[in-house]
Amino acid sequence: MSACRFAVFLCLLVGSVQSGIAQQNFGVVQGRLAEGIKEVSEMGRLMPRKVGTSLALTVPVSVNGSKTTWWIVDTGAPICLIDPSFSTKLGLHADNKVGRFPVTIVNNFQLGTFQCGGIACVVRSIGELKTVELRNEGRSIDKGGVIGINLLAKYGGLINCRTQQIFFSPAGNLGMSRQKYEAMGFTYVPMNVTSKNRLEVTGTLDGKEFSFFLDTGAYSTLVDNSIRNEVNLPFFTTNTKIIGPFHDFGKDARYTYGTATDFKLGNYDASGARLGATTLNLHENPGSSHRFAGFIGMDFLFSRSAIIDVGGRGLYLKPSTPSDDLNRSVFRAD
Repeated sequence: MSACRFAVFLCLLVGSVQSGIAQQNFGVVQGRLAEGIKEVSEMGRLMPRKVGTSLALTVPVSVNGSKTTWWIVDTGAPICLIDPSFSTKLGLHADNKVGRFPVTIVNNFQLGTFQCGGIACVVRSIGELKTVELRNEGRSIDKGGVIGINLLAKYGGLINCRTQQIFFSPAGNLGMSRQKYEAMGFTYVPMNVTSKNRLEVTGTLDGKEFSFFLDTGAYSTLVDNSIRNEVNLPFFTTNTKIIGPFHDFGKDARYTYGTATDFKLGNYDASGARLGATTLNLHENPGSSHRFAGFIGMDFLFSRSAIIDVGGRGLYLKPSTPSDDLNRSVFRAD
């Protein structure tokens, strides 16, 4: 094993960056969890309870030499986003003729100490994500945008959801060995980057095959109500309205949830996982290889110590235990 790969595995195992070991061959960015909290009511409960309105993995970013801002890592975003106020402050030129929103190209994009170039960013408001605070600190942070799949795929991003670290390679693939992950107790789940820049995994619910998209920008794992009903998932109903900063779920979208008794992703047995459900309100073909069921969010990924290897096209999961959950009472859609 090369010094580069050994150093990456060492970081994965101990959850810390080992300085001075092959740093010239790959980049390591230490992120932080950030969240928002509010009180909501739930059917069957007399008193409202505190729940997470958002939970996100954030990383430090400097654009064209700017001071550091924090960006949300969102594998549900096909392309990076930069907030208009930040883009204007930096004087970035944007092309208004390429789509629904303007697009700018950032040639000096620094993630931690890792230098990126030629990164396309949609100029669009990051909305409610501006309100998140660093977890367990309660202090505000400057948010600049969203890290999307275009950057993660270009530099072979490898996301350790448990330690909030991201590894990058100038070659676009860290070349990590599936066998080494499995020796550490992970189960390999094949992953595909779709033509629409989504991270797709295939799984089954109640023995029926579906496609799911990995979405680190969403707190709660969500399936469509039609899938919930088809696989006969018992569920609880809440009064919580589903609102996403980048997707319109519809005015009547409400959050329900239940426990899946027959759920697999590849060969990984996810039975017992908590699944949220709502009306996903999709107006176009999502571009999945199988019938699309929903999104795998950070609640599922964190509690299973997920490693998302974008360059190597693999998702790696460990068994979940109750103590591993971020917070079983917290839910969010994105």
